[in-house]
Amino acid sequence: MKKTTYIIFCILGLALSATSCLKSYVAEFDQSSAERMEQFLGEIKDMLISEQYGWRMEYYVGNEDSDKGGINVALKFGEKVGEEVKDTVRVIWEEDPSVVSTSRYVLRSDSGPVLSFDTFNTILHKYGTPSASFYEGQGGDYEFFITGYDKQTKSISLKGKRNGKTCKMYPLSEPIQGFIDRIHDHSQNFYISTFEGFVGEKKVTGEIDVTAHKFTAYEMEIYGHDEKTGEPLYDIAATRESSYILTDTGIQFYEPLEVFNEKLEYMNFNFDLAKSDTTLTVPEKNIKWKANIPEDWLPYDFYEGTWVLTYGSNSMISNIQLVPEERGSTFRVKNMSTQFDLFMQYNVRSGRIELRYQSPRKPGTTDTFVKDDHLILVLLPWALNKATGSGGMWMNSSIGMMAVWNQNKENPSFTWKNNGGGKNFDCTSFLLYYYDADDTAESPYYGQANEYKFAGTGGSSQLAYLATFRKTK
Repeated sequence: MKKTTYIIFCILGLALSATSCLKSYVAEFDQSSAERMEQFLGEIKDMLISEQYGWRMEYYVGNEDSDKGGINVALKFGEKVGEEVKDTVRVIWEEDPSVVSTSRYVLRSDSGPVLSFDTFNTILHKYGTPSASFYEGQGGDYEFFITGYDKQTKSISLKGKRNGKTCKMYPLSEPIQGFIDRIHDHSQNFYISTFEGFVGEKKVTGEIDVTAHKFTAYEMEIYGHDEKTGEPLYDIAATRESSYILTDTGIQFYEPLEVFNEKLEYMNFNFDLAKSDTTLTVPEKNIKWKANIPEDWLPYDFYEGTWVLTYGSNSMISNIQLVPEERGSTFRVKNMSTQFDLFMQYNVRSGRIELRYQSPRKPGTTDTFVKDDHLILVLLPWALNKATGSGGMWMNSSIGMMAVWNQNKENPSFTWKNNGGGKNFDCTSFLLYYYDADDTAESPYYGQANEYKFAGTGGSSQLAYLATFRKTK
């Protein structure tokens, strides 16, 4: 009561003794605030290091240029050395369970309680670090405001300092490696392209971008009926979207997905691919939607190994090896050349491997292959026409060719076809070029273009008329 009265007195007498009262007020409450903050951060630290198996983080990333939705991350805080527990954290994630990154963490006050991973961590800094393609990063955070915790469930709520996305952490009931391995296996099975069904009597269709973890549902409305069959004809009345994260049973939405006034927080997925009724369900709402899977879909891991690539009018052969680079998205191509490595991209939506426009890399590194100081090497998509022997080239990272499976499981083989990455551009081939870059030019590819020969492909600069692709082991 005395304290309250004192504060009121100071406020009322501010004009007479503003300086002395303000100093007393600030001194008293800064000390109290600091003590409360220290106690709060201490409780959080005790929670972090006391969990036997560590923590699961629902790590949401993304910005206007790149929205990746939610990624499962597992963290083990505290490394015990003798009697001392060091402020380290071991991190693995669903994108590549073989990658383990250890760094330092710190709990501090910065306009609120903050959990910061303040030394470089391969995983937690990947989407937050600027790059040539994303100069502001890809919306990842490695510093989080701690917005609260629940002592009963032991859950911790976080908010990214830069992207503002909500991330939550929960204690694990199993070792972090086992949890991540299982979630990764789920991600290899969750490859729905489209879905359809009903909410009550109202029709819903939609699509899932499994790369960006984005779920899109369309509310359909009847605009007429087929004259012959009498079946209703539908059009899209509204589009509903939400990011999601994988769970043991399916997916959980970042924000509830409202479809025809039904709020969906999660959907279960039937992983049994042997059944023809693969579904997305919400049992308590009596929702069951049919999930459609591409018939020729193949998982990322299938493509790892040794392959025979045929190309050219004389069916030239190249024995190459695909080595996982960024698990789930790219392979490094070995043995195509002794001077550099190429890359093939895995399209998780189609389950196909693709060869696209790219800058080759020095063997075993991510460094761009440069001839002398100013010559940038690129692999160009080439619309080479067999009839005319000529065709245009295009520098675009989405353009290239894809290997299409014959769907024969006993004797699988693939045929190379245009991937449709460029309108009216039918890619059939590739050509190696290097550019004598002008230091004053806006683009590094401005300057004299010259062909560059592969070492190991008969001394040619061409991969003309890609034909077949066959796995040997």
